Amino acid sequence: MPSYAVVGASRGIGLAYVTQLAERPDTTVFAVVRKASTSTFLNTAISGLKNVHVLEADVADYPSLERAATEISGLIGSVGLDCLIHNAARMDAEGLSLGFDEYPSMAALDEDFIQTYKVNTLGVIHSITAFLPLLRASTAPLKKIVVVGSPAGEHRNVRKWGGLALGTGMAAYGVTKGGVLIVATKYAMQLRHEGFVVVTLSPGFVDISDTIGDSETDVARKRAEVQLIEKAFEVAGIPWKSITPAQSAAAQLKTIDALTPEQNGAFLTETGVEFVA
Repeated sequence: MPSYAVVGASRGIGLAYVTQLAERPDTTVFAVVRKASTSTFLNTAISGLKNVHVLEADVADYPSLERAATEISGLIGSVGLDCLIHNAARMDAEGLSLGFDEYPSMAALDEDFIQTYKVNTLGVIHSITAFLPLLRASTAPLKKIVVVGSPAGEHRNVRKWGGLALGTGMAAYGVTKGGVLIVATKYAMQLRHEGFVVVTLSPGFVDISDTIGDSETDVARKRAEVQLIEKAFEVAGIPWKSITPAQSAAAQLKTIDALTPEQNGAFLTETGVEFVA
C-alpha cells in the first residue's frame, strides 16, 4: 500500500496533491497542516475519505514535525513511508514583491528575510529530517523525497526575468527558494546510496486564488495579481501561462511516479524535464 506525506496540504497545490492521491486505490495519504481546524478547504475535500489522515505541524517548529512523524509511525507501523512531498512555503502578501531597496527599513527587511528563511529553507531541512527514519524504513524499490521549488530561486531564471518585478523583486522569497535548491541537492547527495531519489520540482505558474482565503475579496485580489504577472510575462515575451492547482498536481504526480535514480538531485519542471531558464 503506497504511502505519501504531503507537508503544506491545506490549500492550493498541496490540497490538489492530497485529493488526487486519495483517489488512488490502496494509497494512504498523510496531510500535514499547521492547524487542522482552520484548514477548511482540506476538511471539505476529504470529508468521508478513510485513506487520508490529517496531522498538525509547523515546518518552522521542528518538534511539531517530530510529533507528526511519530503519529504516522503509529498508523503505518514498520512498513515505512514511501514518499515525502514538501510543499509548505511562506509567501507573505505584503512583502512578497519587494526588492532589497523597497523595504521601509533594514529592520523590516531583516524580519521578512528571517521569517521567510525559517519556513522556506529551514522548513525543508526540518521536514526531511523528521520524516527520514520513516522513509528509510520503506520497502519501496525507490524512496522519494520531492521538494516543491520555484524558478524565483534559480539564478539563470532571475537573469532571464531581468528588469521585471519578478527579477528584481521577490527578494526574500527568491533568496530562500534558492536555498531550497541547495538543501534538496545536498540531501540527494547524502542519500544517494540508500535507495533514494531527491528532486526539486517547479510546479509551474499556478493560480491558487480559489483557495487563497475565505472571502471574495481575497480571491479577487489574488486573481488580479495573477493576471498582472501573466501580462508582464507576455510583454517580456516569456510564454508562461497560469495553470490550476489540479493541473499542476496532476503533472507533478505523473513526474513523481516516473522518477528514476538518475534524476537524483535534479531541478525538474512539473512535466519532468530538467529545468532550463
